[in-house]
Amino acid sequence: MVADHQSSPRPRFTIGYALPPGKAGSVIQPPLEALAAERGMRLVAVDASLPLADQGPFDLIIHKLFDRPWRAQLEDFSALHPSVPVVDAPAAVDRLLDRFTMLDVVPGLAAGLDFPLSVPAQVTVSDAAALAADDPSHGLRFPLIAKPLAVDGSASSHDLCLVYRAEGLRGLHTPVVLQEFVNHGGVLFKVYVVGGRAVCVRRSSLPDVPAERLADPDADASVPFANISSRPALDKGEDSMPPAAFVDQVARGLRQALGLHLLNFDMFAATELDDGGRRRYFLVDINYFPGFAKMPGYETALTDFFAEMIQLGTAGAAAGQEKLESVPCNEL
Repeated sequence: MVADHQSSPRPRFTIGYALPPGKAGSVIQPPLEALAAERGMRLVAVDASLPLADQGPFDLIIHKLFDRPWRAQLEDFSALHPSVPVVDAPAAVDRLLDRFTMLDVVPGLAAGLDFPLSVPAQVTVSDAAALAADDPSHGLRFPLIAKPLAVDGSASSHDLCLVYRAEGLRGLHTPVVLQEFVNHGGVLFKVYVVGGRAVCVRRSSLPDVPAERLADPDADASVPFANISSRPALDKGEDSMPPAAFVDQVARGLRQALGLHLLNFDMFAATELDDGGRRRYFLVDINYFPGFAKMPGYETALTDFFAEMIQLGTAGAAAGQEKLESVPCNEL
């Protein structure tokens, strides 16, 4: 029997992935597995109900599970295998599970950027009674976007509402984040970040709200919506996209401030320019381990990232061994 020299090389590295079924099904696709195999890597599903020590061995672990038993698993595994990278640390991801705290880092990024970047004015309301108070908007200007505070992966966590006047706030489930809506021409920029790589794509968003809509007492006080940014926006040319250098600046700043490697963020340009005639950008959402299958060229981006992380883990293990070997025997 003649050997097939065209087949992929035998995998030298094993990447364990612990992802919710929907996420695994969308990201771990045959083209990604094939490209990883060409580079000597195989992707193996981790059973989070079993000890990690009984699975593997692994050269890298990626995950999007946050319950306490899984965290304990990762802590035990990292203690036994400190040279195996775990992407990312659950403690670092925690900030992105709260829609209010996820944006705390944005003001600290603004100083060194090429364009103005900020977060729309927002508040968290924890008491449903506060939404029926004399000032249920808490000083914010209508229209408002109402978002569930928790980002837990459930369908309800993506149920948002555009609120035009105070009556639309009554009956909302709390805790909820209220965020001022900024007109932005119905276009959202979704930026995928994989390690040091950032890819920006245009997506549809809510249309601008004219002043007369806010003053119309016969129109609905609020309108629910969900996953509106899953649709591509009409292509209006490169001039409508944020400059690549600016996107890289924001992506790099977020990655460093959050201590995360795999994320995406939603950003838009306000319809109105600032006093200096420049585009004003607003960052409104950050997600951990998003649906990378919607990112152009995600297979190459992820396999490059896997290789980089494995190399870092291998280098760390070699450095640790070298340090161990340099210690005199009487100190061991």
